Amino acid sequence: MSEYLYGANTAEEVINGGRRRIFRVMAARGQGKGAAAADLARRKGIRVEFVDNRVLEKYAPGANHQGIVLEVEPLRHYSVPDALALEKDPKRFLWAGVDGVTDPMNLGAILRSAACFGVSSVLLPERRTVGITPAVQKTSFGALEKLNIVPVGNLNSTIIDLKERGVWVYGLDMEGEPLDKVDYAFPGLILVGSEGEGLHLKTKEHCDRLISIPQLGGVESLNASAAAAVSSFISFVFLI
Repeated sequence: MSEYLYGANTAEEVINGGRRRIFRVMAARGQGKGAAAADLARRKGIRVEFVDNRVLEKYAPGANHQGIVLEVEPLRHYSVPDALALEKDPKRFLWAGVDGVTDPMNLGAILRSAACFGVSSVLLPERRTVGITPAVQKTSFGALEKLNIVPVGNLNSTIIDLKERGVWVYGLDMEGEPLDKVDYAFPGLILVGSEGEGLHLKTKEHCDRLISIPQLGGVESLNASAAAAVSSFISFVFLI
């Protein structure tokens, strides 16, 4: 079983990541953006095929593949206990979760921000949230090679379970406390809702604290990915 990923940055991260098997790399003939990734793959002994663009378009229809497509084994998913067992310090880690994020570009950006600021695992509801599509993986710039993805059937039940395990839960909400005024406790979980509705009501009820991002200049709100980046950074500062 395999899946196809595309994009120069994603290709380089997957090739360097070593977390999953790469069956082959298909690269455009000539010097496209994917040429460096193709060279990297060859140096690592990975099979590289040089093909016409129409072949790449077959595996990445309508996408900006940047001249490179990888055939790889599917991304590994983790259960909550498995992800917790991977934490080096069970009392000091940062997770993230999404609630109703249906735009692949936003989810990819959220994952990229999460990986940048020390988040180790991400809760991904199986309903009302976009899955890990090739577009999400390209937008994440390879962040999925650094994150543990934890699919959950019921987000709220998972939140309750984590709270019973000592995890503090912080939800991003326009009516929450300014995030720079919050005294964070760890281990922690940051929850990000959709742009239109934010967190669902039941999800907010299970949060220990609701936090907001103070804004100036007449901008009504940040989108979900930008909000996730800011909140993850603030929490990361407290974590270190």
